[in-house]
Amino acid sequence: DHLWLQSLLVVAGTCFLEDAARCAVVLLVAAGQIGWWLALASMTAGGMAGDIGLYLIGRFGTNFLVRQRWMDRARLEWMEEYFRNHAAKTVLVSRFLPGARTLAFCAAGVIRYPFPRYLALLFLGAVTQALIFLKLGDFIGERILPCLRDPLSRAVIVTGLVLAGVLTHLTVAWLKRRRARRPPAP
Repeated sequence: DHLWLQSLLVVAGTCFLEDAARCAVVLLVAAGQIGWWLALASMTAGGMAGDIGLYLIGRFGTNFLVRQRWMDRARLEWMEEYFRNHAAKTVLVSRFLPGARTLAFCAAGVIRYPFPRYLALLFLGAVTQALIFLKLGDFIGERILPCLRDPLSRAVIVTGLVLAGVLTHLTVAWLKRRRARRPPAP
């Protein structure tokens, strides 16, 4: 019940294990274990902390990347031009695409994108993502958790999920076999 400890744990979790931590926090909110506003503020701060870290890695790792020849001047110029034209879209969309965040936010640091603008975009994206997760959590808490309290409903849901997994597996296997039988294109 210690608010500061809860906040610290949520910030640290969303900083390092962002999506998994957000899902866990949302379930805790849905179960009434963490307050909604505390979760919103802490998930926003944690997400921003991780993204600032990525920016700083790009900012101060540029010389290393160039020295190792993993990046050349032409690529740096392309990234600068791209961010000049698409920075807001890149930062906001990257918040929602797993894996894209690392590349985009390190690139922002590499090209030394203006930090105040970067922070403003990060804040907007992190708050939006936290709100989406929390609204989904509200839905789960109101609609799905009550169903899971009944043993029969729980059995039906688990059976449905297992069947969906099996059908997905069978469909993917069938598509792979079908592609393997196709003659190669000339």
